[in-house]
Amino acid sequence: MQLRLGPLKPVPLFFVAIMSAVAVQGAYFASRLTPPSKPEEWFPNNHMWVGISQFLGSTYYSADFEQYAETYFVWGLGEMDFGTFNEYKPDDHPATVRYDASFDLSTRAAQQAFLDTCQQLRTLRCDLPGCKGGQSSYVMQSGRSHAVSCVLEDFQRWLNATQSMSALPQGAAFVPLMERFRNEASPRDYAELPAIVAAHYHNIVGIVNGRLQHVAIKVRSNMLKMEPYGTGEKVRTLAQDFAQGLIPSMPASMKSLKVASQQFADFDLGQELVSGLFSGMAIAGPLTFVVLLLSTRNIVLALYAVISVASIVVCVLGFCKSAMDYDLGVGEAIAGIIVIGYSVDYVVHFAHTYCEAASEGHKTREARAIFTIENMGSTVFAGALTTAGSGVFMFFCLLTFFTKMALLICMTIFFSFLFSLCLFMGLCFLIGPENDFGNICCCLGTGNQVIAPAESAKDVLP
Repeated sequence: MQLRLGPLKPVPLFFVAIMSAVAVQGAYFASRLTPPSKPEEWFPNNHMWVGISQFLGSTYYSADFEQYAETYFVWGLGEMDFGTFNEYKPDDHPATVRYDASFDLSTRAAQQAFLDTCQQLRTLRCDLPGCKGGQSSYVMQSGRSHAVSCVLEDFQRWLNATQSMSALPQGAAFVPLMERFRNEASPRDYAELPAIVAAHYHNIVGIVNGRLQHVAIKVRSNMLKMEPYGTGEKVRTLAQDFAQGLIPSMPASMKSLKVASQQFADFDLGQELVSGLFSGMAIAGPLTFVVLLLSTRNIVLALYAVISVASIVVCVLGFCKSAMDYDLGVGEAIAGIIVIGYSVDYVVHFAHTYCEAASEGHKTREARAIFTIENMGSTVFAGALTTAGSGVFMFFCLLTFFTKMALLICMTIFFSFLFSLCLFMGLCFLIGPENDFGNICCCLGTGNQVIAPAESAKDVLP
């Protein structure tokens, strides 16, 4: 590190240049991380759960359409009431449903809007990667029939067969007949494709205290139940945009149209993990700078340290993409947060010792950097070995989540040690602060208050 070629310091300059290039490539590959485009695998191929799944799939057959998600287009539901909800005891204090007081399906305009929605769902196109089946439609088809459970169409068939009525009832006569239909009719007799989309009338027609509170259209979509967030979220957006586009043309009693699906709710997990990753970084980044600034009391060192920490984070995430071809899944999102904590540790040790060198009489950057490496280098190296060693044990786990976390922890420690020693200390050798330069105490006019070293035992003991 002390080798000079005139005014140049080739060794630290070489390390800083190399680590800067590594950070740039890490940032490039980290930017290419995307949400999963295929279901995440949590078990290795030799795990018994994989064998059980293969056995069940090859021994007990089920229809192909059972692999595809069902979607509900619902009217009559308002927002959830969380007034008495206790998130720590959800069973004791559950949230309650608020119904839309303006919902009314007994008018001709409302009934026509409902039937029109059924027809438009049959022609809704979906050319997204998340729509499988090769049909380019949102709703699954079988021949000329569509997997749409349109309860009003089934109600019309029931009325024609049992009540000799060709038109839907309106006004006060609507709810009593609808309730009879819900209790007596069998979907097998009146639904369009009852085998593909099971129309449970008690579930999609909600009559509470003699009033129709909610009703739904149930469809079997061309999106797989196991569709990952990366491709499935776009299908959810398509369905939500479709519903929102219908609302302006609907009568006032039908403005509460919403889209619901168990798979759509699961996508919120992926969305929150991705947003949590970036919001966590946005919070941890400034806090890291503040902690480093308070611990070193030198704004220049704090800046160098934050650059090193940011480089470590992007290199670990970039490694996930470049070397392992991971997606931005659960493990990567969690690792992206904990990486910051691991990354700060070694940089803080070096930065603090660099400041402490001033109280030992070292004023130049070279002397302070040498003092730092001589007194803290072995400690940081030992810490890296023990921390990485603790993560090695997870490589022997069966669940892929733990083996992935072991890899991410070890790579975080590796990059943390590398960047703290080569980039951070290289910057300190090249352009590290000398004397009182960058000292916030001096800048604030409170005097030269360097961080004093710990007192020796003979100074404090009698």
